Amino acid sequence: PDLSDAADDLDSWLREAGTKLEEILRPEKETQAIAETPSVSETSSFQMTVLDVGQGLSVLVQSDGHFLLYDGGDRSHSSFVVSYLLEHGVSSLDYVIASHYDADHLNGVIGALSRFPVDTLLAPDYETDTKLFQSYQELAAEKGLTPIHPSVGDTYVLGSASFTVLGPVSIDENDSNNNSLAIRIAYGDTSFLLTGDAGYDEEVAMCSQWGNSLSSTVYVAGHHGSGTSSSWELLQNAVPEYVVISCGKDNSYGHPHDTTMEKLEAMEIPVFRTDLQGTVSVVSDGHSLTWSAEPCNDYSPGDES
Repeated sequence: PDLSDAADDLDSWLREAGTKLEEILRPEKETQAIAETPSVSETSSFQMTVLDVGQGLSVLVQSDGHFLLYDGGDRSHSSFVVSYLLEHGVSSLDYVIASHYDADHLNGVIGALSRFPVDTLLAPDYETDTKLFQSYQELAAEKGLTPIHPSVGDTYVLGSASFTVLGPVSIDENDSNNNSLAIRIAYGDTSFLLTGDAGYDEEVAMCSQWGNSLSSTVYVAGHHGSGTSSSWELLQNAVPEYVVISCGKDNSYGHPHDTTMEKLEAMEIPVFRTDLQGTVSVVSDGHSLTWSAEPCNDYSPGDES
């Protein structure tokens, strides 16, 4: 036989085999990548504060004099949130984010919308039939704000920082917690993950979408440390260096739950808790973090009885 033809046949077979092997080894779905922020200057600044709003959530983010408020706590803490913002130099808000429409997140959003000029209002694309949600809609209209329902992957600029929308990947008609608007804030080499009350199903969907792009320096524990959130899937993709839990002292839900605290302790992640430490702030220089307090590292659960 012609050795030249045999060599050509062998080369063709090897190329075909290599292509098939590549298809076998290729992941079924490539995860989406999050664009990192550019390096920050020495004169820029960044601070994130998890406010002590009891059994609720409210997070204030400042970057170079630009402000973002993520949720606002419940009705009893709405005035505290407004007062805190005023005392810390906030005269207007670049972004207000309503993670979802539960009362312990939305009431303080309404308070902030009432008091401060707001450039952009972000919220998930679903509705509820509560009077609270109706009040939110009416106030937004009164202030001339049309809520933006961002798509997964949308990125927004906040001073020298930026944040990317991670979820909800899909709208859950049966569990509004899974509709939480989740974001990852990036500032230099540091990053901050906020997922509202998103539960396991939504966390798994985000992990499928983003994979280890969820990696974050700080994770504000989902759903106040509930056992329905902070799944192994999320923690193993986010691998946070610190966790902040926002929950009320001796709350009736037993937050944080033992299953969550056992995971955090097993991963040896330093923990901050508003029920034990009050308001917690962290400053980033783009490389390292400076906290307002030492982590309490109290992994004891609330009373679930």
